[in-house]
Amino acid sequence: MSGPETNESQSELSRRDVLRAGAGVLALAPLSQAAGEKPGDPFLVKPYLQLGDASRLLKSEQMVVSWQTGTDESKWVVEFRPGRKGKWIAAGAPKIDPVVVSGIAPHWVFRATLTGLAPGGEFEYRVRRNGNTVFASTGRARKSGSQSVRCVVMGDCGTGSPQQKRVAFQAARIDPDFVLIPGDLVYSNGRISEYRSSFWPAYSPDTASPESGAPLLRSVPFLGGLGQHDTGATLDDYADGFAFYMYWSFPLNGPVGDEGSANAFPLGNNQERRAAAFAATGDRYPRMANYSFDYGDSHWTVLDTWNPHINWNDPMLRKWLRKDLESTDATWKFVSSYLPPFNSSTAYPHTQKMRVIVDILQDTGVDIVFCGYAHSYQVTYPLRFTPTSKLDGPVRAAGHEIPGKFELDKTFDGKTKTKADGILYITTGGGGNAGLHSPEQTDNPKTWQPFTVKYNASVNQFTDLRINDDHLALRQVDLNGNLIDEFRVSK
Repeated sequence: MSGPETNESQSELSRRDVLRAGAGVLALAPLSQAAGEKPGDPFLVKPYLQLGDASRLLKSEQMVVSWQTGTDESKWVVEFRPGRKGKWIAAGAPKIDPVVVSGIAPHWVFRATLTGLAPGGEFEYRVRRNGNTVFASTGRARKSGSQSVRCVVMGDCGTGSPQQKRVAFQAARIDPDFVLIPGDLVYSNGRISEYRSSFWPAYSPDTASPESGAPLLRSVPFLGGLGQHDTGATLDDYADGFAFYMYWSFPLNGPVGDEGSANAFPLGNNQERRAAAFAATGDRYPRMANYSFDYGDSHWTVLDTWNPHINWNDPMLRKWLRKDLESTDATWKFVSSYLPPFNSSTAYPHTQKMRVIVDILQDTGVDIVFCGYAHSYQVTYPLRFTPTSKLDGPVRAAGHEIPGKFELDKTFDGKTKTKADGILYITTGGGGNAGLHSPEQTDNPKTWQPFTVKYNASVNQFTDLRINDDHLALRQVDLNGNLIDEFRVSK
């Protein structure tokens, strides 16, 4: 497709083609350039889809289109058409968040909300600058409770490695409804500069290939949680840190609402940098560190866990978590916890902090907990856990050991016996970091904890999750498209 779009008879875009072949970027009319832009390209970051502040299913769905530019004075308009047919509808005027931090050229983050979308329905959207269409792509609205869902879960991604790009390419081939990253979206300190070098290029190239990645972001909403490397330092160390809160648009229903909370990762003491961060993050910091959302007949609760300031033994946080998990009538309940409560990696034998919430997860009927942190794929037996003693006081350190008693459902095999008596804990931390943890433990059960049934750290990989009514199918796929593991769970 070439030339700016001028009429509605132009051939429609295929969502699958966008994902597989990188279609969707239109040739640009000659326009003046803003600071930091590439010649002929008005974007610092091309448009990407987000769920926005919409935690619950809607009868009429919405999706946020976000993009980043320099600080020019262009007139930007987003238009869309549900079903990719008929007349174009203008979205509301995009909101603009200025990002003006030390060491980075000032730039703007735009957010335009598409409304009136049919649940699960496809749509086409285009971004227009000064009357010219400069970008177009397709997307799919959030699924309703009666529609099947397919998603990708993968942690520890954004290093800019060749492995990350190969995983992205394979993940796009399954055409997911959304992508969830439990943590470590980008390395090593959650900086603007690191997103530019190591995140956007892998998931928003113009051409999909194992070498370049895939343009997932323009057609598939990403959701993510905070890992060790997403807010691993304060602004005193890096002025362009905390980019997680500047660039993403996730639900704002979390329990930590102000920086003064003991559970928030602090910005630091540099007043100029603090002011710039508050201006760029709006009401997203620190509220967006924890949140929940529904997708189809599933409820997802995303937790900030590595953060050495957050205490999940805090009665306020425990109350929020219990209420959130009890408030949904979705068939499936999933929790994203970057730190795995149960993990067999010899690299992290004492990482037990998040066992502090297992009683709540068990009481509220959680089905699976997805984790990162360890760069490996691990699956436990369905299990129940009871701490040896009552947990008093703060639990903040990742290595806070919490011993206890296990009940393991060893009859579950995911093939002939698919009803799980207990919670499955799955570590899927092979999304892009080439430094895999303890690869010698792959298929070596004598090195595993008694609760572990599968361990693979021989290759980078991702989780392909399919949810259909009261049945769930999980496939673990490597960066070459090879199947590592698969099993089913039924209610």
